[in-house]
Amino acid sequence: MPATSFLSTFIARLRAAKWNIAIISVMLVLLYGAGHMLPEGFDWQHFFSHGVVPSLWTPWTPWVLRLLLPFGYPAIFALSALAIGMRAYQYNTSPWRITLAFLSLPTLWVFFMGNLDGLTLLGLITLPWGVPLALMKPQIAAFALLAKRRYLLSAVIFLLISFLLWGFWPQNLLTVLTPQWQTEWQQDINLFPYGMLIGIPLLWYSRGDSDLLMAAGSLITPHLFPYHFILLMPAIARMSWRWAVLTWIVSWTPLLSNWVGPMGWHFGNLLSLCFWIGVYSQIPHRQLPGWQILLDKRLPWWQRLDTWVFATPPSPEQV
Repeated sequence: MPATSFLSTFIARLRAAKWNIAIISVMLVLLYGAGHMLPEGFDWQHFFSHGVVPSLWTPWTPWVLRLLLPFGYPAIFALSALAIGMRAYQYNTSPWRITLAFLSLPTLWVFFMGNLDGLTLLGLITLPWGVPLALMKPQIAAFALLAKRRYLLSAVIFLLISFLLWGFWPQNLLTVLTPQWQTEWQQDINLFPYGMLIGIPLLWYSRGDSDLLMAAGSLITPHLFPYHFILLMPAIARMSWRWAVLTWIVSWTPLLSNWVGPMGWHFGNLLSLCFWIGVYSQIPHRQLPGWQILLDKRLPWWQRLDTWVFATPPSPEQV
């Protein structure tokens, strides 16, 4: 009887997986077709379509791009749109919340510029296997890898391999700390290092939740453009409808820079708090394990540390 029950469950899951793959495949084809009707953005036309990748991207990005170049920008659009839709749908099936995620400034900015940030989001929804995509642009995505031990372990292994292949490439990212960068790219709204005063405590209370970690991390990262928040736009589906609408409105506030000057770009920093508060307030009875868990002799030391750092309470049978 148990064997029969196991077989039935396995067959049911296999059928469900086939349906999911079929639905995703159809959506991908439709989005690919829609991508042919969209104009190719500046970044795609002048850089990515020629295989040129700015130095701020990680060194394996050109290899990912080579796989997609034969299919053109429609493939980038299709994968990006699919990632946004799938992540939002996983949170909430409400069509209007998913629509808000698509019609936000960060999302439309990425689409019309022809950028690759949507592939980073695709990496996030396919973790831990998606670590290479997630780390293509690690400014915010890297913080999501702190949510689970297997994500972090996969990232460490991949980074070590990348250092062997391309050397210590993170030094290329230090250009964002130079005065020349800040002068040329006034839309870089990073709050580093002062944002750490808020971001680090929020990181602690964000343990175990990738969206909360990214929202807190956006206050810490030394490089942040408003469109980088595309990784968090699907989290609108996790919020109450009032907070979702407020966050969507705030996503457009960086455009106030057209009237108030360069400082107007920093209205985008409000998104960090909108996402963190909006998501955190919807998590019922979020009780994070305190330091006392480290003294619980009923668990092995490594499991106590794992529970404390990644906020993953042990199951009753483990205690």
